[in-house]
Amino acid sequence: MAIEQTAITRATFDEVILPIYAPAEFIPVKGQGSRIWDQQGKEYVDFAGGIAVTALGHCHPALVNALKTQGETLWHISNVFTNEPALRLGRKLIEATFAERVVFMNSGTEANETAFKLARHYACVRHSPFKTKIIAFHNAFHGRSLFTVSVGGQPKYSDGFGPKPADIIHVPFNDIHAVKAGDG
Repeated sequence: MAIEQTAITRATFDEVILPIYAPAEFIPVKGQGSRIWDQQGKEYVDFAGGIAVTALGHCHPALVNALKTQGETLWHISNVFTNEPALRLGRKLIEATFAERVVFMNSGTEANETAFKLARHYACVRHSPFKTKIIAFHNAFHGRSLFTVSVGGQPKYSDGFGPKPADIIHVPFNDIHAVKAGDG
């Protein structure tokens, strides 16, 4: 017995997804490079090229092949194990940057949260356990965890969750005097 498929439309998003985001009214179903196509075949230019940490465009043959090869070889194995591609990439990143070691995260939120925690840890251990202040800009975006939305300085993302992490000072963007004063 075949199961009848109901049409998927933008209204489906409003019915089944929490209203945290407000996506476009059309639904992309195909992409190539910087172009995407909707359910009716209308072509658009995706000026974001994807999103955030994956702004590489859509379906580049070299990337598709690399993903396919890895997916057919070894799937996600968590941090209980390591794998050769991750170690090769880690080595390349170290050779190309100032870093002595690297850590891989699942998202920009995790990467930013780790950077904030490492900065605070370093300051506490190296200078004082009370040296925890983070100076950040108003209206920034660093992710969706409580710590990262608190650092981002956009109340629409950080309010309504109870107490926020302490010692985050927000200053206007491009205001060096406010940064130096560090008091918001």
